[in-house]
Amino acid sequence: MLWSQKVFFRASKADLDRLYACNRESVRVWNECLRLAKEHFLQYGRWITKSELQKQTKRKFHLHSQSIQTVCHQYLFARQAAHHALQQGHPARYPYKKKKYFLTK
Repeated sequence: MLWSQKVFFRASKADLDRLYACNRESVRVWNECLRLAKEHFLQYGRWITKSELQKQTKRKFHLHSQSIQTVCHQYLFARQAAHHALQQGHPARYPYKKKKYFLTK
């Protein structure tokens, strides 16, 4: 059994603006992952690997490296989940839509 509790916190306008800026930067990372994966697939005919994706996104964004890595892993997980669903005969699509909002981990 899981227990949860709502925790309220107060933050200044400057802190909230910084958090929203981080979320906007995470969106840029996700959209870059989509672009890189599409270009790689069209050029080489295979999916981009985890290490190649991380090399391509390294030091390009104003986020902590682990936050960038988390977004890349979430993209790869979504792609893998779609692949497994298609193999089992379920209707699924690979990630293709650009996002407008993405939570920073």
